[in-house]
Amino acid sequence: MSVWAVSPEERDKHDQKFDTLSPTMGYISGEQARKFFLQSGLPASVLAEIWALADMNKDGKMDRLEFSIAMKLIKLKLQGTPLPSALPIIMKQPPVRAPSLGPVPLMPGTILTPIPIGATGLSPLTPMAGLAPLVPTATGLSPLVGSTSTMPLMPTVGATTLPNGTIGILQPIPTGALATGLPLSASSYNSPVGRSSSPAGMNKPSPLLDLGSNSSTSSSPSVMSPMLSGPSDWAVPHASRLKYRQQFNSLDKQMTGYLTGQQVRGAMATTMLTQTQLASIWTLADVDKDGKLKAEEFILAMHLVDMAKIGQPLPLTLPNELVPPSQRSTVNGSSPSVYAALIDDLEIEPPQKTKSNLTFEDKFKANLERGNAELEKRRHALQEAERREQERRAQKAREEQEKREREAREAEERRRIEEERRLERQRELERQKEEERQREIERKEAAQRELERQRKEEWERRRRGELQIKREQEQDDIIRLKAKKRSLEMELEAVGNKHRQISDRLRDIQNKKKHQKTELDLISQRKDARQQDINSLQKELEEFQRKLSHLTPEQRRLTEKLKNVALNNLPVSTMSALKVGVKEKNTSCIKLRDQLEALEKETAAKLAEMDRYNKDTQELRESQRKQQAALEKLRSIKEEKQRELKQRKEQEEERRREEERKRREEERRRIKMEKERQWQEKLKRDEEERQRRLQEEREAKQREEEERERQALIQAAKEEAQRELRAKEEAERKRREEEERKRREEEERQRQAEKQRQEEERRKLEEERRQLEEERRKLEEERRKEERRKREEEEQLYALQHDPQCALLGGQPKATHHRKSAALTSFKALYPFNARNHEELSFNAEDIIEVDETTEREEGWLYGSRQGKMGWFPESYVERVTQSDTANNTAAIFCIYSAKSLSVDGSDPTDSQLLEEYVALYTYESPEPGDLTFGEGDVILVAKKDGEWWNGSIGDRTGVFPSNYVKPKEADTSSMSGKKKPGKLTIAQVIRAHSSTGPEQLHLEPNQLILVLGKNPSGWWLGELQARGKKRQKGWFPATNVKILGSNSGKSTPAPQAVCQVIAIYDYTAANQDEMSFSKGQLINVLDKNNPDWWKGEMNGITGLFPTNYVKLTTADCDPSQQWCADLNSLDTLSPQEKKRQGYIHELIQTEERYVEDLQIVLEVFYKPMSESGRLNDEEMAMIFVNWKELLTCNNKLLKALHVRKKTGGDNMPVQMIGDILAKELAHMQPYIRFCSCQFNGAAILQTRTDNEPDFKTFLKKIATDYRCKGMPLSSFLLKPMQRITRYPLHIKNILECTAEGHTDRGPLKEALERAEELCQQVNEGVREKENSDRLEWIQNHVQCDGAAEHLVFNSLTNCLGPRKLLHSGKMYKAKSSKELWAFLFNDFLLLTHAAKQFTSSGPDKLFSNRNNTQLKMYKPPVFLNEVLVKLPDPSSDEPIFHISHIDRVYILKTDNINERTAWVQKIKATSEEFIETEKKKREKAYQARSVKTTGIGRLLVTILEATELKAAKPSGKSNPYCEVTMGAQIFTSRTLNDTLNPKWNFNCQFHIKDLYQDVLCITIFERDQFSPDDFLGRTEVPVATIKKELENKGPVTRRLLLHEVPTGEVWVRLDLQLFNSK
Repeated sequence: MSVWAVSPEERDKHDQKFDTLSPTMGYISGEQARKFFLQSGLPASVLAEIWALADMNKDGKMDRLEFSIAMKLIKLKLQGTPLPSALPIIMKQPPVRAPSLGPVPLMPGTILTPIPIGATGLSPLTPMAGLAPLVPTATGLSPLVGSTSTMPLMPTVGATTLPNGTIGILQPIPTGALATGLPLSASSYNSPVGRSSSPAGMNKPSPLLDLGSNSSTSSSPSVMSPMLSGPSDWAVPHASRLKYRQQFNSLDKQMTGYLTGQQVRGAMATTMLTQTQLASIWTLADVDKDGKLKAEEFILAMHLVDMAKIGQPLPLTLPNELVPPSQRSTVNGSSPSVYAALIDDLEIEPPQKTKSNLTFEDKFKANLERGNAELEKRRHALQEAERREQERRAQKAREEQEKREREAREAEERRRIEEERRLERQRELERQKEEERQREIERKEAAQRELERQRKEEWERRRRGELQIKREQEQDDIIRLKAKKRSLEMELEAVGNKHRQISDRLRDIQNKKKHQKTELDLISQRKDARQQDINSLQKELEEFQRKLSHLTPEQRRLTEKLKNVALNNLPVSTMSALKVGVKEKNTSCIKLRDQLEALEKETAAKLAEMDRYNKDTQELRESQRKQQAALEKLRSIKEEKQRELKQRKEQEEERRREEERKRREEERRRIKMEKERQWQEKLKRDEEERQRRLQEEREAKQREEEERERQALIQAAKEEAQRELRAKEEAERKRREEEERKRREEEERQRQAEKQRQEEERRKLEEERRQLEEERRKLEEERRKEERRKREEEEQLYALQHDPQCALLGGQPKATHHRKSAALTSFKALYPFNARNHEELSFNAEDIIEVDETTEREEGWLYGSRQGKMGWFPESYVERVTQSDTANNTAAIFCIYSAKSLSVDGSDPTDSQLLEEYVALYTYESPEPGDLTFGEGDVILVAKKDGEWWNGSIGDRTGVFPSNYVKPKEADTSSMSGKKKPGKLTIAQVIRAHSSTGPEQLHLEPNQLILVLGKNPSGWWLGELQARGKKRQKGWFPATNVKILGSNSGKSTPAPQAVCQVIAIYDYTAANQDEMSFSKGQLINVLDKNNPDWWKGEMNGITGLFPTNYVKLTTADCDPSQQWCADLNSLDTLSPQEKKRQGYIHELIQTEERYVEDLQIVLEVFYKPMSESGRLNDEEMAMIFVNWKELLTCNNKLLKALHVRKKTGGDNMPVQMIGDILAKELAHMQPYIRFCSCQFNGAAILQTRTDNEPDFKTFLKKIATDYRCKGMPLSSFLLKPMQRITRYPLHIKNILECTAEGHTDRGPLKEALERAEELCQQVNEGVREKENSDRLEWIQNHVQCDGAAEHLVFNSLTNCLGPRKLLHSGKMYKAKSSKELWAFLFNDFLLLTHAAKQFTSSGPDKLFSNRNNTQLKMYKPPVFLNEVLVKLPDPSSDEPIFHISHIDRVYILKTDNINERTAWVQKIKATSEEFIETEKKKREKAYQARSVKTTGIGRLLVTILEATELKAAKPSGKSNPYCEVTMGAQIFTSRTLNDTLNPKWNFNCQFHIKDLYQDVLCITIFERDQFSPDDFLGRTEVPVATIKKELENKGPVTRRLLLHEVPTGEVWVRLDLQLFNSK
């Protein structure tokens, strides 16, 4: 046998390997083959050569034969056989199996001759295994041989067709036939169908004639059959012929021998092919074009259907091999095929008969019976095959149905489990709340029993605490030992840094030394110069002393001479000359003395300076010597550390090399043994797998059939139920739609009817109003005409009396004068003045004004006239003119004035009124909360006119009202006529500021003037603000904030000043005329409270007496120093600065209360209706409101802490400490960062929906009409968090400015101010860093942090580094397994994730895209950067690998290139160093605060024993609590205990007491968090004064303190107060 031949056994093994590669359409791709062939260990070049030989058709893929050839060549190459240059022919032929025929008795003269493969016109037939050889009992019959191949079986010699199948019988061949070389079979046609369905994929040699067949093939034809089958070159497989022949027979019920198109359509419809394909198949199959299909044409059509279903293209024209044999003569026009001729020859020349005892009829009958038996057997086998095929398909369908149902059940189960979990969590929360309530009740009822029990178990707790402490100490030791290596490396790095620092310092010192040496030389030079100066000055001093000694006798001599001269009465000139000489001498003496003293002082200064220089030089030399010694010491330490590190590195490298060598040897040995073992197991496993597969296939077919039937029943029932359910839902939906439509139509009709009715009423009222308005206008017009006529008569009369010249000229001056000309004085305007109301006079510079000085006036004001206008003006704006100037200008002025018209009202025409006054015609009452109610005659200030409904206000009430209920207020005609005296106007002056809450109210500042236009009984007046330089504004204001100026003579008559303000707590009715009545809740201004029982007060302009026990003290003053306490007497004990400080604290608390109310209003008024309405989905709601509930939680905690602090000190007592609360709570305001950074997106969505959807806009307006909103929309409330954050620094600054130096609260207030400003800065950074915020939100939504120890919010504050920032991100790989990871580097930790499914990304922009819905899972817990060490394995290596060491774990990671590795390493190192430095500064700051030596009046020893029943902060119901104890700036922190609600610390601390009545001991418990600021678990406070009162002469005591601001928790402390001045 040739070495290149492939044996059948090898071929079977190759086929099994081929099947394991999952071939597609009978082929495997080049990539699949390459991966498989590379396992042989041959070089790629050799495998490429083998591929070139095996790929015979050069199509880039392999079928079974080509794969078998390649495997054979690989085996030969591994055995050392060189590859051939060309593929041997024997390898292209199928392997030959030895026939398994039993002894066959032959008739005499007959020879059974196997025909060789290479014979002309013959080809190997597909063997059929699976049936045992059948040995004929009659002489001359051959055995029937079976085969397992599913290849199409071609007919053999003498094939005849039976009605229900064919049977092949071995024909006895005459000996003469062999000599003639008669062909017995033709080559078989390898159709694609047969090729793809065959297990082996290629034809295999078999005995010459195959007579047996398995369930998937038909039997061979027999010459004994009455009908002849076609030749063996028809491409339709025998199995298909038999199957479709039976289908044809079943369809041809009339036995006509053909099928019409209608009959074939039913069979074709089940093929799931398109109409185009079916039309093409019909055209090809209908060979004779008679519109009907015969049996062979039907078989051909179904064969083409099979080809189309497996994806093969249909031919455009029918190939010759597919033409039915019976019609080839008609198609090709040729003679019948060689097979028919061969059959005819065989029939014409029957074999020679041999002598036998049996007759030919006996042999024929026996042979016919066997043939019928075999035919029946094969018919059963065919039916069995069809049944198995149906079972297999049914099993496959059942499996698919089961899979779908299983997935549906799993999804339903997951939903059910999720719902159960949600319900369970809800029940758990309710249960916890109920348990907390029950515990609170039980704790209150059994407090004494609990205390007794705790005393009994004290020693057990102490023992457990000691054991716990010991365990923690051991754990700390373990952690410390694990971190020792990292600490040493960091220490070495620190030593290096210190060395560099010391070197820099040394250089600085040397430079400084040089500089100081230079300065010393300069000092020495100056010293020498000064010494010379001193010597010269000493010489001058001696010279001056010498001169002085000479001058002293001369002075005495001159004095005596002067006396003598005086006695002798010398002339005056001589005396004066002598006196001048004496004076000069005295002057020179004084100068000399001054110079001497200056020289002495300068000498002393120079000497002191020299001493100082000498001392500094000595100190510099000493400092240089010490620094040199320290430098030498550090150098020795550095050298020692370097030597130690070098030795450690050498040892580590040696150990690593040894381990690597051993590992490699072990790996090689293990690989070799593993290969041998795998080869042996492979052979064994292949055989077992083949047997197992056959068994599984048989069992699977049976299971599939059963499951298919069951699934069919289930599916039918389910579909029926679904149809019924859909029908019911559809009917219900239609019914609801019909009801809704009817309801809407009915509502629409009602609205239309109501609208028509309202329109009709409105028209009637409008008509009546117009009639009344018309009558009013007519009366007004008549009255104006009458007044105009009278005014003209008076002007003419006045002109004739006072200016006859102008009257004769025809000029009529329009001004009306109210004073006699003799009393008028002319004044000239120096500056322009603009009137603020119609009672004042406007003028320009250089104008002449006539003034009646006899008028009673207020100091600084004058009353005069100009151009016919009269009014008040400041006296400082004008100057008096002389009589001559007045006489010269009189005639010209009056003539000029006569040509000008007089303004009717005397007001500035440029003034515009934003608000208009209207008077109510009727009383309007409405139950709607947003409507304005009023009575007939009330004055309404209209702010907005919107159609038929206007917006106005009366006092502090605002709302909407119908416009036809009011009319414009009539103008004051008395003022127009010019006859109304100024004194009749009511002018009020503001005495207290008032902030307006809307445009209809006036904003008042002290000392402003208001023209009162109307008064309302509710205490609100209507007025016009007289502000210089501004437009006049009308509005409402509280009457209690102004005082009425005198109106009789123009002088101001100030109202009595209120002493204080009280509020009525009961109703009171006046019993006497001097008393006043009031109702509960009204404010009363107290004017006099000399009588302790009856005070005098004023309310709404009414003054009277009232009993003091019907009211309580309050204050309405805007000064914050008087708002914090209702007891005004307690204010007298405080300094003005402290009053102001307490007022600002009260203002902070009040504004915080209002802000928390606003937050709650948003949830109740806006969030809940919007969520329930379904107009916005959950994502949009989250974008608009972000984390509103978290904001409410933060500010609730702050407000509760402020209330507790105020309650601790007393409701009416000053608050001593507030800075510590603000500092702690502002540190937990990180939700504001996320809200403010996401606020713009929410505002954009809200604006877009409002602009594009009118219904949504209407809905928002409707819910905003709630009285609690005060007319503000949702957008205004969404701005309040940002506004509130910016106000905290302002409040704290005000409090800090009023806090005295040395106050215990000053330090905490400074810290709180830093926190507030830092929070504002963080919020601003969050708003600016929108991209970082968006990416953090993307990570929050796409990364599943299931394994994290606590809930991780990425867009929030870190524990100690401020807002979290994303510094770097990208793709990494594990070095060993090449697992793809996605890494995110934040400023506090590194997060490693992996994708739930593979995806590609070209950069971070694509990763963070909104369209990227990839879900990532956390690969490992986050790696905190203060615990990592980054290393490069070998700097010279080209492989992008680096190590990250985290405590006891090392991550070996790989990037795509060196540049990415460098970027990752640098950023991780820089971030880690920044994190470590921040923690170090924080620890140093806390240590410095504790280590500062302070003095005080005593000390307080505090021992925090334990805490019980703390609030659970984890989902597991546990916490990691630690305790922080503070008193002012003194802070102590305990250790953290993990997973407990009852921690036992036994923690001691000591505080220095500065002020016994201001110091407060604050104990706060926190939950230690890793990814965010620590959570608050409760706070309790004890003033030191309270401790002193309770510990009076008792010594140390143990107290149980309840924790505030939390639902549960208490702490046990031991307190020991020791005062130094115990006297």
